[in-house]
Amino acid sequence: MPYPLNPFLAAFFNSSLPTQCNPTSNHILLVPTTEVLLTCRDAEFGNAAVAELPNLDEFLASHVIRMPNPRVAAAAANASGGKDGGVNLREMRGKAKPYGTFNGRSVVIKDNLVYSNKGFKSLNHATLIGDTIWYADTLEPKPWLIYYISRPLLGNWEPVTTTPAILPRIIPSNTTVNALAATAAGEASPRGPIQTQQQQSKIGSASGTSDDSGPSTPRKKDIKSFHDLLNHFPVIARQMQPGLDKIYREFTSAFEQTLPLPPTANHTPDSELDEGSAAAAESNRVESANSGGSNGSHVVLNVSVATNGTDGQNGSNMSTYSGSQVSEEFYPDDDEHAMRTSLETAVTTAIDIFQGVDKQQLSHLGATTDLTGPLVERLIERYISENLHHIIFPHLSALKRQEDLELEAKIRQMDSIDLSQLGMDIDGGPRKKHEVTLALGRVVEEFRKIATAACPQDMLSILLATVKSVSQLTSSPPKGDGSDTDKDATGDDSNQANAEKPLIMINADTLVSLLLYIIIRAQQRHLLARFIYMRHFIFIDDVDGGEMGYALSTFEAVLTYLISDSSGLRRASRRNKSLWEATAKGDLDAIKAIMEPSPEDAVEARDVDSDNGEEDSSSRRVSSGEWQSSLTSFGFSNSSAPSSSRSSRTSRRSSLVLSESEAYSRGSGLGHVFPFQADRGDNGTVDFSLHFPIKRTKRVALDTRSMSSSSEISYRSRATSFGSNMDGSIAGDISVERLSKTHDSLGESLLMMAVQNERIETLKYYLSLRAYFPVSFVLGDVNHEETTLLSAAVQLGNKDLIMTVINVLADSDEVTPDQMAAYFSLQDIWGRSVAHYLFHAPFLIESYGSMMPWRQRDKKGQTPLFALCRSYDHEAYYEMVSEGIRVTTATQSDSGRLHVSEHVDARGNTLLHIVNHTQLAARILQLCDVDVNAVNDKMFTPLMVASKYGRLPMVQTLFRDPRVDIGAKELRGLTAVELAKDDEVRNKIDDLTLLSMPSGPDIRTTSVVRSYFVEDASVRFVVKSGHAVSPVSYAVTTCRRSQTDFEHLTRLLALENPASWIPSVAGLRSPFQIPSKPSRAMLKDLQLRMDWFLRMMIMHPTFAQHEMLWEFILVPDIQPDMMAQRSRLKAETRAEKVRDELEPLTDIREVEQFVDHARELVRGVNHSTKSVMRRANAVSIASSAMECYVRALAIPQANAHVQFRAAFLAIQSTVEAILVALGRPPRLILQIQAARKQAEREYQSMNRSTRWPLGLLDDARQRLKEEREERARQSEAASDDLSRELRSSQQTVAAELAGWQDMHERIGRRAIRDLARGMLVQEQDRLEAMKRALRCVQQPVEVPSATASRGC
Repeated sequence: MPYPLNPFLAAFFNSSLPTQCNPTSNHILLVPTTEVLLTCRDAEFGNAAVAELPNLDEFLASHVIRMPNPRVAAAAANASGGKDGGVNLREMRGKAKPYGTFNGRSVVIKDNLVYSNKGFKSLNHATLIGDTIWYADTLEPKPWLIYYISRPLLGNWEPVTTTPAILPRIIPSNTTVNALAATAAGEASPRGPIQTQQQQSKIGSASGTSDDSGPSTPRKKDIKSFHDLLNHFPVIARQMQPGLDKIYREFTSAFEQTLPLPPTANHTPDSELDEGSAAAAESNRVESANSGGSNGSHVVLNVSVATNGTDGQNGSNMSTYSGSQVSEEFYPDDDEHAMRTSLETAVTTAIDIFQGVDKQQLSHLGATTDLTGPLVERLIERYISENLHHIIFPHLSALKRQEDLELEAKIRQMDSIDLSQLGMDIDGGPRKKHEVTLALGRVVEEFRKIATAACPQDMLSILLATVKSVSQLTSSPPKGDGSDTDKDATGDDSNQANAEKPLIMINADTLVSLLLYIIIRAQQRHLLARFIYMRHFIFIDDVDGGEMGYALSTFEAVLTYLISDSSGLRRASRRNKSLWEATAKGDLDAIKAIMEPSPEDAVEARDVDSDNGEEDSSSRRVSSGEWQSSLTSFGFSNSSAPSSSRSSRTSRRSSLVLSESEAYSRGSGLGHVFPFQADRGDNGTVDFSLHFPIKRTKRVALDTRSMSSSSEISYRSRATSFGSNMDGSIAGDISVERLSKTHDSLGESLLMMAVQNERIETLKYYLSLRAYFPVSFVLGDVNHEETTLLSAAVQLGNKDLIMTVINVLADSDEVTPDQMAAYFSLQDIWGRSVAHYLFHAPFLIESYGSMMPWRQRDKKGQTPLFALCRSYDHEAYYEMVSEGIRVTTATQSDSGRLHVSEHVDARGNTLLHIVNHTQLAARILQLCDVDVNAVNDKMFTPLMVASKYGRLPMVQTLFRDPRVDIGAKELRGLTAVELAKDDEVRNKIDDLTLLSMPSGPDIRTTSVVRSYFVEDASVRFVVKSGHAVSPVSYAVTTCRRSQTDFEHLTRLLALENPASWIPSVAGLRSPFQIPSKPSRAMLKDLQLRMDWFLRMMIMHPTFAQHEMLWEFILVPDIQPDMMAQRSRLKAETRAEKVRDELEPLTDIREVEQFVDHARELVRGVNHSTKSVMRRANAVSIASSAMECYVRALAIPQANAHVQFRAAFLAIQSTVEAILVALGRPPRLILQIQAARKQAEREYQSMNRSTRWPLGLLDDARQRLKEEREERARQSEAASDDLSRELRSSQQTVAAELAGWQDMHERIGRRAIRDLARGMLVQEQDRLEAMKRALRCVQQPVEVPSATASRGC
């Protein structure tokens, strides 16, 4: 036999230790796993493997636990309450127990951990993984109990690492890194309170001193914030803490004493706002009063509101706009200027405090980090701003509260705007627009983080990231990788931006439009306050130039547009909302009025829009005066224009003057936002004071140049002007063509809204407008969840709605069957197509099932057929799943049986794991290519799942299949019956286990079906016996017996029939040798031994009909004392019967010859049985080793080899019992011979003549003679009794030997037959597994297309 695969077992059984560990029941092997021993080496001996260790015997002996003498243990157990109650598992839980090793060391076992203790040089610990019974390759079947551990207890075992064959990375010196960091950081701000170059030279020189250490220099600390710096350098923190506390106290005191209170009245009363703006403003005002700003600080809530109209002067950062009237009005109050000055003073003071710390600490900082002077300044500024944010920003938000309320009200009115109505045209059609909208949705989520920003630097970083994401908008990642929400292109991903094709080409106009869309969708509060906070409360960084200045200018331009020129967008939003609401309600009249406007409807719509426009313009003219003091001074002037030219302009416009955009009913474009794209005055600035008539008194409905927003002729005939973009798109376009392509915030089109609200008539009406909703639009219409129209209709389960969508596609000549199949296979964001929702519409399986992608998987790995099987509560579950199986089988390429391996989810569940119908399960087992013992991620087989969830019909169905492994174990070593949480389920599984076994001679089946642990450290065996009452019913009795009960039964049977052979059940290993982790393998071995003991006793020639045996099997409650008393009486009766009825045996040579002949025969059978067991064990070990390499050759727990070995082990036990029985006659013969010799000696002594004269001591001689005669008669009587007993034993042994000869032949034949049958089933299963593996290898690899076509 080849050596075991495990190196430890191979070395152990090749050494002399197994012969010294006698008996094996007193020793336990702690075997490291094969994976650890093959992939790790002992570092203490030069990375040596197990076979190469110089102290191999010591290593092996240190992993052999020597258990105490079983007699001593039994005595201790009896003293503590009996054999089966020696210890209490509950008391032993969590307690450590020492054990001695074979070489005198000791280990400690606690729960499932084993620790090295006395005698070990180093302290190691390992985890007890599991246990098993191991039979060595010897003629005598000696079982070894093995506990596998996670790592060896002796030595320092480290995994073998393979060094990758790559060139070492060249790391620049510290000086170079610092220099590069300083260069990347740029020049320090001139407003900084310290000399940047001096500080940089200090830190740079300090870091340069540490460069001498070379490559062995420890890795530098990664400092992301000033808080991290203080945590990594506690000395600097202790020196700066008093100064920082003083800064906070002084700032709070100055804030509470000097800052004036925020104003209470808005310059624009709510009565002058339009109706929607007034309501939104009032709502925002209440929310603001309740929350006290975005952060809800208690400081702001304590500030009373008062009017303050004083004007302040600009700070030092306003040098660009000094001298202008608008610049002077930027700070309407002194409190903004005071807050800014206080914050700048706090930052300056904090930097001075940092400069004043110990120079040695600064040198240490420069040596261990990559920080430079400018970087430290930015960290300090950010740190101070974060700690004072709860004071500054709430007060600043209160100052700008009225302006923000008006802005938020107008933004809220534009919530229903569509991306296509923002004055830009997206090339690529609806599909490209959908991709852009999804990409912008991710940017919106990024921008919403600005509400939780804790300092102006964070706000600016979020704004800058938003602008970069929009500017470098690239293709979204392919579906299915699950990372499409996390991988937006940023400014740092230059390679990715160059490699990917942009969704749209970004210019300044498009950037503003997209940022406008983001702000409208984000619906954030305090935007004006946040803008001022970012613009004027950051001192170190240059926010007037570079990318930060560009981002702020773009943000400012969008806010200006929202306040001054957004009437067209609000009008378009209202029109969109009206159409969407009419679609949701199914109001066909309202829909037709919008989609098919008549000339009268156009005039009426123009009147309404004009009236709304007047209200909007009035609101805008009043509000713009508020904004001129805050925003107009930025971004609209030419950099070369003199500042005095703008100072001559007033910040307010006349209430009788219309803005230029109000001259057009369709709204205005975004070209006027930037000065280089808008019409300019003579001085290079934008003229916002264009005069137009307030109201047109004459309107002509049929004028081709009408001002109606609903006129398609007006849109197509007008020339490119200031109100439209150069590409012809118009901001706020509400033409019918544009309205038909609008989408709401969920990405739902008009068709999708009709489907989601189940408006069939509305859907039919829209589909009848082929000019606006062609078939190609229907094929490509999806929402933000990538759900198609048909998928949405199927999920609702409305048959009329589903057939409406399908009929449109089926009746169209433009849609081919391939396109229809491609449409059915379109997946949503969860990877599910129409086929995954067919349980809502099973009628589609028969008509369109052949076009469905039955092997398509969603993100959970589920196929459409898998989804059908999971619909347990469906009213037509059986018919639906049966039809699905039929269609899925028919659509397979090989036209064979259904490959269940293609319908396994990501957690490893097969159809048998989830199906909940016995007929379906039987159909899958019989007609499909399925692995009946497939395990999921929890190592659960289908039988385990059915048992755990109490599905008794499924359990019965699975039990009928011979391929099902009943004894399979999950990760914790539990079987299906042990996983059942209900006693009823366990009892039913036990009954099924009983009925699956062959019946006995009396057509009754008896078996030990289960064994389990009891908390008093004992074992209980469930003994069941049943017979058929009718063809469909069985009578089953159940008894629970302990190991002591079995031993007591054998003793009583041996007492009644001393000459009979009885298999021994005494002296077996206890599974509680390690109480913290009892051996389940030993428990299973005990169950098999007890089961075969009962089987042998039932077929025993003498005990097959014994009343005590059947009382033991059938009576639940037995009384051992009464059984023992009855057995003693029977033994006495049998002895008397033998003495009375049998004649003494005179010639014992015949018996000797018979016994010797029988012994020779039985010894031959014994040797053959052991040889067969040895070969079966070798085959089982070799097959188990293959499990590490080939999954298809995995050995089930209840495999044929194990059953065959158990059967021959039982035969071998009967052989040993026969040999013991055959040993009794020779012992009786010896006793007879001894008694006869004793009688002969007595007679000879009586016949010898005495030397004493006659008459002397006659009485004494007579008494002595009588005594000898009595002894001789007793010896003859004993000889006669023994000869009678010998005759009885000979008859018993001869009769039982004949019965045993027939019995062991039948058991052997049945064992061989069961082995052949089991191996046939097992090899057939392996063949199917190999076919499945071969089919997987031969299948072509399907590469999913990244740009799958949706529609034609």
